[in-house]
Amino acid sequence: MRMFWTLVGYEYRKIFRRRVTWAALVLAAAFAVITSQINLLGGYYLDGERVSSNRAQMALDRSCALTLSGRALDNALFGEAAAAYAAIPEDADLYQQTEEYKTVARPYEEVWDRLGFFFYDELRDPRPTWGDDFYAARDAWVADGIADMQASRATKAALLDWNDAITTPWTFRWTTGWRWLLINIEMAGDLAAFLGAVLLATLFAGEYSRGTDPLLRSSRYGRGRLAAAKLFTGFTVTALLFAFFAALYLLDMGLTYGYDVGDAPLQLLQIGYVYPLTVAQAAVRAVACGLGGALLFAAFLLLASAALRSAFPVVVGATVLLLLPMFFDFDPTSVPLWPLLLFNLLPSRMMKFENIFSPAPYDLFGAVLPQYVVFPAVALVLCLPLAALALRAYRRHQPA
Repeated sequence: MRMFWTLVGYEYRKIFRRRVTWAALVLAAAFAVITSQINLLGGYYLDGERVSSNRAQMALDRSCALTLSGRALDNALFGEAAAAYAAIPEDADLYQQTEEYKTVARPYEEVWDRLGFFFYDELRDPRPTWGDDFYAARDAWVADGIADMQASRATKAALLDWNDAITTPWTFRWTTGWRWLLINIEMAGDLAAFLGAVLLATLFAGEYSRGTDPLLRSSRYGRGRLAAAKLFTGFTVTALLFAFFAALYLLDMGLTYGYDVGDAPLQLLQIGYVYPLTVAQAAVRAVACGLGGALLFAAFLLLASAALRSAFPVVVGATVLLLLPMFFDFDPTSVPLWPLLLFNLLPSRMMKFENIFSPAPYDLFGAVLPQYVVFPAVALVLCLPLAALALRAYRRHQPA
């Protein structure tokens, strides 16, 4: 075992003693930070006139939301929001420019947005049951969407059961920080996978192109422990890269948007999601799926590195595997479910926020499981045979 760790240390030194490794890490970290701030650049315009910066507007949104944080989204709070917006003159050309909006309605904007999802044209009507009506309208809307899905009866029944398990009334919180964290966990997985393709493609293929593999395989530990050390290095480097970028985004989103208490329901991020999770619970599950997707990508990468004679086609193939599936998105209510579910088992698909929590679970022989359970489980299960195939390819490789 001691020799195994010595070999692992050797592989780590080969990777992290290169200046290009650290340069790539710095560039990737800079890319992560810069791109996470893009949506806050520029200005907020009304009627063609710049009235504020996007960053200042976000800070005002946060300040308003935090004044209501912790309150139940019930008849009382929804009623206050509806009454506040009803105070805006009906004949206002642009309601955001009215004094009533700025002084009375603005603090309730995020609450009003959710109520207006179903009742936008009715919000001036005085009604004491806005909260009850909101949850009833949402349940009916969700049920209609589930009924239209091309899915099994068991899947539809499970989705309705999960929706019924959501506790109401919801607790209102400032959730923008959580939203961007969940979205950027996907980016952390993508960056870990892409950087892994650059750094790890040479683990096996580099030995082939340099012609050192016959010498290594002829040594005492060259066929077994060295290959296992290379595989261990590939998986652990990928996991460390994901942890680094996930931690970077966690800090970045906290400093940029701030995190409110994580007990808000997932439905505050997307009203149509049916899983009874809080945003904090959703973040933990998103991390598991992101890590699983990154490790599954690494398994394909290591197999290609062990099977091919050069690192170049490994990098090209890995890039295609990572990027191409990102260009295709499907609504689970408008396409047959099983082809979509199989497509979502590709590494970059299982890291995507929408694919993790959208109402598209897996019906496995009568047991209906949510994606955030299936994705990491499938990733870990597939990593084992792919690693075994990579080990076999390395042992059977014939020098050119």
